[in-house]
Amino acid sequence: MVETSGYPTASVSLPPVTAATTTALRAFLQTILPPDLPVLLARQNRMAAPNGPFALMALLLHQQIATSATRYTANTRIILQQQDIAVQVSLFGVGAADNVQRISTVFQNGWAAEFFMAFHQNTLGQTPPPPRIAPLYAGPARQIPFVNGERQYEEHWQIDLHLQASFALSFPQPMASAARLALADVTSPQGSPSA
Repeated sequence: MVETSGYPTASVSLPPVTAATTTALRAFLQTILPPDLPVLLARQNRMAAPNGPFALMALLLHQQIATSATRYTANTRIILQQQDIAVQVSLFGVGAADNVQRISTVFQNGWAAEFFMAFHQNTLGQTPPPPRIAPLYAGPARQIPFVNGERQYEEHWQIDLHLQASFALSFPQPMASAARLALADVTSPQGSPSA
């Protein structure tokens, strides 16, 4: 026989943290990069690289940056979590060096924090609620050798962007709606412990 916790099996309500992060970051990049520059999610099957300059986003890590907190409602346990999500942004083609410098400068400025806050405000009302995304820091921009299919060198720069995602997991939580207390007189023979 297997002993269980006694809690009923239930699904956990989790907001789409990864999708929300890449959606918000893509919107940010499309705002600050040239308007005709495609911003794509990396590591997609059956997708050819676009002609001309483009940007790719690749998620690198999800790392907890704070101890989770718990709060309760009448029938729900809510676990609050904060994560550092690192996304590698690769820029290809003519102007890649200037574009990576633009990203590095703006991402580490208060404008980026205001952008992500406004983006979050525009997505409220979704179920489950989207995580809050905020910029943490950007790593150094670096040039990476890139040889295309024609064996020609192309301009290629990368930068790692770290974002904080704050979200909540919801679990059903059984609660007692009422409690019965029975008082015992500890000075009488009925209330004394048996030997």
